[in-house]
Amino acid sequence: MKHLATCLTTLVLLAAGHDASPAAAQTATPAKTETALPADNDISNFGRALIPDMLADPSIVDIEGTFYCYATTDGWGQGLAASGTPVVWKSKDFLNWSFEGSSFPSDFDLKYWAPSSIVHKNGRYYSFPTLDGKITAVVADAPTGPFLAPDGRHVTRAILQPFPIEQKHSIDAEVFVDDNGHAYMVWALRRMAKLKPDLLSPDGPTIAVPTKRQGYTEGPFLTKRKGIYYFFYTLGGSESYQYAYMMSRTSPLGPWWAPEQDIISTTDHKEKVFGPGHGCFFHPQGSEQWYFVYLEYGRGGTTRQIYADKMNFNADGTIQPIKLTKAGVGAVRPEVETSPNLALGCRAMASSTRPNYRVRPRADQTLDRVETYAPANALDHSNGTRWLAGTGDTNAWWQVDLGALRDIHCTEAYFVKPAAGHAYRLEWSRDGQTWQLYGGHDAVICCSPHRDEKSVQARYLKLTLLQGEPGLWEFRVY
Repeated sequence: MKHLATCLTTLVLLAAGHDASPAAAQTATPAKTETALPADNDISNFGRALIPDMLADPSIVDIEGTFYCYATTDGWGQGLAASGTPVVWKSKDFLNWSFEGSSFPSDFDLKYWAPSSIVHKNGRYYSFPTLDGKITAVVADAPTGPFLAPDGRHVTRAILQPFPIEQKHSIDAEVFVDDNGHAYMVWALRRMAKLKPDLLSPDGPTIAVPTKRQGYTEGPFLTKRKGIYYFFYTLGGSESYQYAYMMSRTSPLGPWWAPEQDIISTTDHKEKVFGPGHGCFFHPQGSEQWYFVYLEYGRGGTTRQIYADKMNFNADGTIQPIKLTKAGVGAVRPEVETSPNLALGCRAMASSTRPNYRVRPRADQTLDRVETYAPANALDHSNGTRWLAGTGDTNAWWQVDLGALRDIHCTEAYFVKPAAGHAYRLEWSRDGQTWQLYGGHDAVICCSPHRDEKSVQARYLKLTLLQGEPGLWEFRVY
């Protein structure tokens, strides 16, 4: 850890917050900016997100020792009018996440929201995302896709085949398979139906789960623990997003009853967690520890990230109110990468930095956050902070000073908006003056992280963006 002391140098005060959307056209004159880790950086506001990207509506499954996260690719600046490229993030340890390419063929042209947890049945993997506002069944031979229509055709707007249910306000499907193999679908507005064995149509009528609390609801989730069925449903939205639940000891179809303390997650002003919404509830294979993975309404609108916290049960099966922290739960299995990150906390500089963004609250004026985009944000290993170049910067670059010559073997770049793809050039230097090529590629590739491997002894690394969003969530050096 000696290199950290070398790297943590004079702190630089960041510019004051601006009331403007981070996606808005803000012209910033390109000028070299340099920072070490700020004293009051964004970790206190945005915490340690589970995955380094803007994501919402997460559903996570554990298949043969690998975690797969299905989520809405969020934050592309068009609100609910569009969504980003659908991808599947995966992890061995629940701490280090990656994806490679889209989970659909290249001609996919639909809005992709709220994918469900996948179900493995009949030799295939079934998912039930909301496509263009309609719940739709898609299948694949592998958890990461490519997902196709059940008849094998590519899923496009021209051949969209919605699930055969009443589709008015039908979003946010989840499918639960009971111990006897019977499957049940739940979706928005408390609706539920048993499914036929092929999972492609209902086996009986749609019912409404009789919940304790009324009003609009979405993001439902159905699961089972120690003989008790749990039905989770959201209340409200934006900063007032929260989760309540019902219980049944009989069947996924009820009868249902509500515990006295039925709201288990809600805004926590002390912890600065706002609007914990649409997520999932699960436990890793071989573990009795359950987790709540959720979106947080932290940046306003459809620019959200996902977080994870532990959930615990009382002896009678009721759920203890979940302590939301944004601190992360760390690795739940042995970490894949055990070498120290040589760049952690080091000094960084960039061609430019985007002006700060003050989040605009909708209903709760105590939501008082300013997001910064300093170069050092990519070196705090938090997943919740990022460097963004100024919008007028047409030749964006970012650079790290490791403080001394280091033996380097590989690097990992987690770009902002990774599902849109990036091309870049990565160089190394001993003195910051003479540069040699380390890695990168001219083609736009959709993945995260972008990993380069070469054994060199260097102090400086410089990344130049050729195509793609000019920003970094994280940059790691091993």
